[in-house]
Amino acid sequence: MNPRDAQLALDNIRSYQDVTREEIVRRLFPLPHVLLSALGLFATFASTDLENPWRTVALVIGLGLYTGVWIMCTYSNSVQRKPSRRELGVYLALSASLLVVFSITRIAAFSLFGIPAHGLLSQGVVAGAVAALTYVALTPLARRAMRRIIHQGDGRD
Repeated sequence: MNPRDAQLALDNIRSYQDVTREEIVRRLFPLPHVLLSALGLFATFASTDLENPWRTVALVIGLGLYTGVWIMCTYSNSVQRKPSRRELGVYLALSASLLVVFSITRIAAFSLFGIPAHGLLSQGVVAGAVAALTYVALTPLARRAMRRIIHQGDGRD
């Protein structure tokens, strides 16, 4: 192999790496999966104010939907890779922000609007709806952060 062939092979490898990274980024947070995940989060958060047989049912359905969408997104990709620490940090920050939004909204629903703790329109339902909308609103920012992380070299820490 002469130096020109070796350089051509390296250029092809870099090109395929860029295509692979673009495929990974393209598959992050697709809109149908985001909406289904938001619905699962809403069911999970809204279940906090339900009575016991319904609380368990709503919690299982919500977490099942959210987890099922996550598994489908993760394992249906044509490109599999192990997430880096920074990618896990983005996921953890997104999760923590949703819990903070849920908690603050629940407190505000009671103190500012006097929404009851139980019933169809309860603090958990209102806070769950706000947390689900926040999730939908934050996914473009999370996608952008993940794109930067993935395109920075190997994206490994």
